[in-house]
Amino acid sequence: MKYLRETRIPIWLVLGLGTLVYCYFYLNHPALPGNNLEYPRGWWGWFDQGEYIKAAAAIRIGDFSHAKHAYPPLYPAIGSIFMPVLPVHPFFFFNLLSLLAFAYVFVAFATRYMSQLEAFALLAISLYFNEIIILNFAIPWTTTGTTLIYAVTIYQLLQKSKQEKPSDGMALQSAKAFLFSSAFSLLAILRPVDAGAAAVFYPAYLYFSFKSLSGTAAPRRTALLLAQAVSLGAGLLVGMGLFFLFNLKVHGHVLGGYFQSTATASGYFPLELPRKIFSLVFDSNTVFLEPNGALITHFPWLVLSIIGVTAALVRGSAMLRVMAAALCLQFCLYAPYGDLLPNGVYRYYNIHYFKWMFPYLAFFGWLVVRWIFQSPASSRPKGLTVRTLVVLIAVAALLSPQYKVKPASPIALEKIGPDNRVAFSTNGDGIDFIDFYGMAGGFNEIYLGDHHMLADGKPLNRVKEFRLLPAPWGVRVFFNKRVRAKEFVLTPDKGVNLPAGELTMKASTYRFRLGMPKLIHDAPPKIH
Repeated sequence: MKYLRETRIPIWLVLGLGTLVYCYFYLNHPALPGNNLEYPRGWWGWFDQGEYIKAAAAIRIGDFSHAKHAYPPLYPAIGSIFMPVLPVHPFFFFNLLSLLAFAYVFVAFATRYMSQLEAFALLAISLYFNEIIILNFAIPWTTTGTTLIYAVTIYQLLQKSKQEKPSDGMALQSAKAFLFSSAFSLLAILRPVDAGAAAVFYPAYLYFSFKSLSGTAAPRRTALLLAQAVSLGAGLLVGMGLFFLFNLKVHGHVLGGYFQSTATASGYFPLELPRKIFSLVFDSNTVFLEPNGALITHFPWLVLSIIGVTAALVRGSAMLRVMAAALCLQFCLYAPYGDLLPNGVYRYYNIHYFKWMFPYLAFFGWLVVRWIFQSPASSRPKGLTVRTLVVLIAVAALLSPQYKVKPASPIALEKIGPDNRVAFSTNGDGIDFIDFYGMAGGFNEIYLGDHHMLADGKPLNRVKEFRLLPAPWGVRVFFNKRVRAKEFVLTPDKGVNLPAGELTMKASTYRFRLGMPKLIHDAPPKIH
């Protein structure tokens, strides 16, 4: 460990390697414009990326018509700056800047608790040479802008946490708080959901301010903290004001089309958070029929990360607790979305929602390993045994929960009408999903098709309330929230065909249970 502490890695080497890796993945991506003759527009043909570049071109000429702006304006506005130079790659330089700033801040954070060599190794393993993550820095996503704003925020908190006693007066401290908040508030016009991290970062800023003022007289300390709190609130209004003005200009009302389209199309189910997180992290197959789609399956070391994050929340330093809380909040913000299913985490790169988390998750996992092997020299054998046992027990407890699928209401087929419309009835008990045996279709036709469903005569919103999932035995209709209805009508997309013979259906519910610990929960599915 002494060698690790004394080894120093030049920061230019850290950033230089990041630049080389980024350029390699960017230029060699098969969907890069020009790399695929069948799709010459490359990834700009994807929905999100196509909307980004369409909005960037519109902003370049001052066009703020509703049809040109599906997303908040900051990312396209940045792209519009580079369009005259790189018309089909306007986000290349900004994404690179975001990556390098993020890497620099991570190393600055990690080296407070470990050597530069360890921090660099964690960054390289979890980001630079983690193909799915670095790839999502190369592909244009608004979340890359989030990583830059988070990096700026974390860096300021790092500086604030090291400040023992401020020499600045009230005006300068208020100005710094205002700048901190103003920069963070730009998330409102970049990616509003990520602005929810203010629930962690803003209290942290005030806490570090309070800590640095511990020797100040109570009346002055109260006045300084109040002034900074007001400045934080004022800074937050900058981004919110730009968000409202943009929406008013483009959409005709202050909330705009982004939140409305997200709420209408996707749905948000906070009460499903435990089951959703378990599906995304541990078991993508039992319910969502996506073998090997869970995060743990691809990154088994995340088990140690979860233990490290939990330990940091309980007994970590203030800065460790801030970062651990920010990681937890990120998952709690996104997991309840109806369109975030394990099926799309890798297939459609939904993992980009969490890409900034991976180096920090690796950091917390490595802290657990260091804790095991860095026992006091005087009691190393005993300390090592006890700490190893503690971690093994924590791992076993973490991997013990499993899904238990139970039969639900018996289903009676009423009739099959025109357009393959299937009417069936149940006794009204709760249902989480229904399996249809013998239905056939390609993945896209099933997962993305234009399906329609009625429950007791009420239309259910596809994606927001139900999804069709490909199954080895046919099709599974999954409900984002448990449904209690007696009469159902399903009209699948024309790309989905009913079986030639009898149509068999089975309704089920699922819940947690404890079982033997196992790392891989989402093995290939069994045919029912």
